[in-house]
Amino acid sequence: MQLLNNKLIQTVLFGLGVVLLFGMISYALFVHAFPKNAEEEARIKQFQSTWDKRAEYYKEHPHKESSK
Repeated sequence: MQLLNNKLIQTVLFGLGVVLLFGMISYALFVHAFPKNAEEEARIKQFQSTWDKRAEYYKEHPHKESSK
């Protein structure tokens, strides 16, 4: 192919490959640096449930300050 013999196209494709490879390596290192903690996730979900219940309560019982 004539297009792949062009030095500019080769440079662009090489640069894209390097960026993709660097991105994949960075992502893999980031994922291993911050592992999921199941206990912490459960604690956050517990509070999320409480926040949802409060939001529902305040929708049903609006306060004078919040209904201005």
